[in-house]
Amino acid sequence: MLINYLKIAFRALARQKGYSAINIIGLALGISVCALITLYVTDELSYDRSYPNADRIYRVDGDVKFQGQAFSMAISPAPMVPTLKTEFPEIEDAMRFRMSGVWNFTVGNKTFREERVVYSDPSFFNIFSVQTSLGNGVQALTQPFSMVITEDLAKKYFGDENPIGKSLKGDNDKMYTVGAVMKRLPSNSHIRFNVLISMESNPDSKSTEWSSNNYNSYFLLKKGVDPASVDARFPGVMRKYFAPALERDMHISYDKFLKDGNHFRYFLFPITSIHLYSGNKLAEISPNGSIQYVLVFAGVAAFVLLIACVNFMNLSTARAANRAKEVGIRKTLGSQRSQLIAQFMAESSMMVFCALILALCIVEAVLPTFNDLAGKELSRDLLLTPQFLGMTAGLFALVSFIAGAYPALVLSGFQPVKVLKGDKSSGSKNKTLRSTLVVVQFTASVALVIGTLVIFTQLQYIQHKNLGFNREQVLLVDDPSTLSDGSALRFKQEVARLSGVKSVTISDFLPTGGDRNNSILFTGNEQVSASVQQWRIDADYIPTLGMDIVQGRSFNASFASDSTAVIINEAAAKKFYGAENPLGKQVKTPNDEQKGVYTIIGVVRDFHYESLRENIQPLVMYYGTKFGDAAIRFNASEASSVLAQVESTWKRLAPGKPFEYKFMDDSFREIYKSEQRIGAILGVFTALAIAIACLGLFGLAAFTAEQRTKEIGIRKVLGASVASIIALLSKDFLKLVGIAIVLATPLAYWGMGKWLQDFAYRVELSWWVFASAGAVAVVIAFMTVAGQAWRAAQANPVQSLRSE
Repeated sequence: MLINYLKIAFRALARQKGYSAINIIGLALGISVCALITLYVTDELSYDRSYPNADRIYRVDGDVKFQGQAFSMAISPAPMVPTLKTEFPEIEDAMRFRMSGVWNFTVGNKTFREERVVYSDPSFFNIFSVQTSLGNGVQALTQPFSMVITEDLAKKYFGDENPIGKSLKGDNDKMYTVGAVMKRLPSNSHIRFNVLISMESNPDSKSTEWSSNNYNSYFLLKKGVDPASVDARFPGVMRKYFAPALERDMHISYDKFLKDGNHFRYFLFPITSIHLYSGNKLAEISPNGSIQYVLVFAGVAAFVLLIACVNFMNLSTARAANRAKEVGIRKTLGSQRSQLIAQFMAESSMMVFCALILALCIVEAVLPTFNDLAGKELSRDLLLTPQFLGMTAGLFALVSFIAGAYPALVLSGFQPVKVLKGDKSSGSKNKTLRSTLVVVQFTASVALVIGTLVIFTQLQYIQHKNLGFNREQVLLVDDPSTLSDGSALRFKQEVARLSGVKSVTISDFLPTGGDRNNSILFTGNEQVSASVQQWRIDADYIPTLGMDIVQGRSFNASFASDSTAVIINEAAAKKFYGAENPLGKQVKTPNDEQKGVYTIIGVVRDFHYESLRENIQPLVMYYGTKFGDAAIRFNASEASSVLAQVESTWKRLAPGKPFEYKFMDDSFREIYKSEQRIGAILGVFTALAIAIACLGLFGLAAFTAEQRTKEIGIRKVLGASVASIIALLSKDFLKLVGIAIVLATPLAYWGMGKWLQDFAYRVELSWWVFASAGAVAVVIAFMTVAGQAWRAAQANPVQSLRSE
């Protein structure tokens, strides 16, 4: 019987090749989108779960509120780990990372630039169970000036030689010995380092200062320990250790500090939640994802799959009239309804199976492109894992049932007496349901269009907003401090003389986003204190970056007094002195390297030195040399020439050392890479969702046209034009799209309003966004329906009326 069902199903599909192709392609697109999103969501949810003790590993995070400023951070003081490891018996092990930024390592006569370098305690290998291929990681990180590198770096530095015991020269001219080689860390982890340097090599790792936060701290709790019980003990720790530091530096009691509404709270944050729930805390090790995006994509996957299934149902029922006499004859000859349902379910299952195979081929083909788009490293091997194969089998069963059950019930429900008399109206009973499903399809599609437009508009706003500095025509050369014999200043001087170069500055602090993590407490007018970013800049910094001095002056290399002077931004001026003129007034800090008092000589207009997600915070800039990247402002017409000259100068002063550069506007765009990726992915899936929804609309139009064939014939005989018939058949569908627009608008307004709240500086949700999305939906729907309506209007009325 089953073989017979399959034979009949195959013949039915072969007879209607066009209909079968549309159905299979629509389903295949829906399933492939669902599969790709499922891979993406699965990867996002898997972050940091591959570590054997992941359920017991926690990071110490903090929430700070002080003098009206509030922020969250992923760092804690240096003594946090050694102190709590001793005093808290609930802690099985603990370790710290100290971010170290970009390093240049020299091996022989070759220099390599590495961006993922960190100081680490040896317990890293015990807590995270990271495997080494050579050497002992714990022992390596116990020794000063010892390091652990990845297998990839070992290959890059030493080729096929054994790297253990080999030495590399660091930026500080010290030699570091390779003590172990570790396997590559998982790509789905927030910990992504290529080089671990022993914490013993870090000069401030023994600090007992509780008011300075610079370390990412991790605890491995003992089995059965409730993290809430550890959190409950942090207030006591703060009173015991932080309160004395507060009284020493700020001359304020801890009780008054709390009474004034301030707080400094630490708590345990599970590592399995960091990627999706930590957000953008200060000093995150790597950029995080967002559970909101995961939920959005999961919803998109569900909607697209639902749209594809609805299309299948609409197309099947639209062609039901062609099968009506077949059903009537089968029932007359004794077929039971259950047998007919089984027959039609077999046809649906065969079609779903073909769509599933096509979908897997699509996923296989586009996965590399999807990886590039999403910034992922999803492997084709994932398609062969038991989990994915199980999901595929479940998807086949689910889609076969959802897409096939409704048409099977409709088709098997035809009354033989009616259909053999030529009455084909039985299927129209479910017109309301089909119309409702089309409304759902287009509601989702319009909402996706609105979301895509809002993301695009926000990104355009970011790209064109006045940031308070000029990022155009600025070339950034990575870390000239690596030049030998103190040639960084010479490099600056020689580049400044090049044709086409306007000015040059060298600084560790450029307004291209990222965590500065260089905040200290400053006290301004009397008792007004705040946690303030401190940057050290040279006299060419402000003019090179095109910033505006609104009061006072910039630094001048000829003025010896500028060594004890500062320039502050408008936010700091307002924080410390309100409406008063800050020039000539002083700010002081108890815990910077000079422990001095500084005189304000200028106020720079507020500029965005962090993401537009954040408000502009107070900033204090000292005068002095702090080597970092070189920023070179050049004439736009001489970009190529300037780049060639700068590279030539670099190679002459630093032969054998890599010349790496980027442009400031490109560096700025990197800050919003995640939003750009989300927008691109959403745009692609939105286009597919609309395309699939149009197939559903096409199916409903085909069904309606087929049901109204005789009516159209009569109208044509009575003189109706083609245009009037197209309008007649289109208006009902456009009403459905109109309803969808009305439903989608408030949903999208609410959802995108929530998304925009992540940005301190954002666009308004303008009416034109919703109007544009509605117009797109109407135009596409009309074109889809009009094609089917035109075909019906062009039909010869004689053919439809000859049986009357």
